[in-house]
Amino acid sequence: MLFSNMVGVDLGTDTLKLRDRSGEKFMENRDMIAARGRKVLAIGNDAWEMYGKNPKDVRVSRPMVGGVIASATDMERVLLHTLKKFTTFSQKSAGICLAVPSQVTPVEQRAFYNVMNSTLSPGKVHLVDKAIADAVSIGLPVLGPSGHMIVNVGADTTEIAVLSEGQVIIGRTMREGGFQLDRDIATMVRRKFSISIGPRTAESLKNNLAFMINGPRLEQEVFGIHILSGLPKSDMIPALAVSVAVLGTVDRIVDEIRSVIDRTPPMMRKDIMKEGIFLTGGVSMLQNLPIYIQKQVSLPVYHIQDPKNSTIRGIVTIINEKELHPLMRSPSW
Repeated sequence: MLFSNMVGVDLGTDTLKLRDRSGEKFMENRDMIAARGRKVLAIGNDAWEMYGKNPKDVRVSRPMVGGVIASATDMERVLLHTLKKFTTFSQKSAGICLAVPSQVTPVEQRAFYNVMNSTLSPGKVHLVDKAIADAVSIGLPVLGPSGHMIVNVGADTTEIAVLSEGQVIIGRTMREGGFQLDRDIATMVRRKFSISIGPRTAESLKNNLAFMINGPRLEQEVFGIHILSGLPKSDMIPALAVSVAVLGTVDRIVDEIRSVIDRTPPMMRKDIMKEGIFLTGGVSMLQNLPIYIQKQVSLPVYHIQDPKNSTIRGIVTIINEKELHPLMRSPSW
């Protein structure tokens, strides 16, 4: 395998991230597309700017749902557009190392591979488990026999994985993440304040106000549509109301972490009890979330530095370190 001109790709439901082998060139773009019929109007960040404000005849959507590809055609368009903007990428010479969820089915994994192959020459696409890449990014000895536990709370999914000897031994991918928290917040605002808000406003409330255990008693003004009159309305939303709204989803994630720990073989569970759990993903930045999980599962929980980019950092490390190349695979169907 030739890795001299390989690009790392973290294909998330919300964002698409690329980084070259040197780590010097990095691109992050929204994984979205806007189209009117068959005509593409905008891709990436430009499509995100239209999200929630688009007319009825314009579709603004994400090609991925629940961590897997929902529309191969849209995904190919977004990927090709982003790769062309990534200055170090050449379709003829570059290869791709793509992080995929550990619990995808063979059919879903093949969809990732086929979409990538549609823009590259055959044999230049390599896959790596997302949890493995996360573990590599923080320097865990993933090829060794010890057990490690990674929890990645992302935009549309939460991936919980126990790793050993370069493999995911036990894994669980939940379709619970930042988008569900946004829906929880929008529902709360509609019920308590009689205001209908869009997903972008709900995301802003989550990022600015939500906390677990203790947090500042802040407020944020929101603008929306009154659900009875249909007229524009604004109100001040308190941080406590936002934080209570997301608690149910967070608790479901905590319950699943407990379930994975209970299913872990005794020797690996002993390793994890000693080493702790490593928390990553963009939504893991919810204020005091690591402390809350630690109290609930009675195990140390460590927040990975720069959690939004841990996966792409791990991919680049795997590309650069020859002893980690076996962690990559190139399926043949």
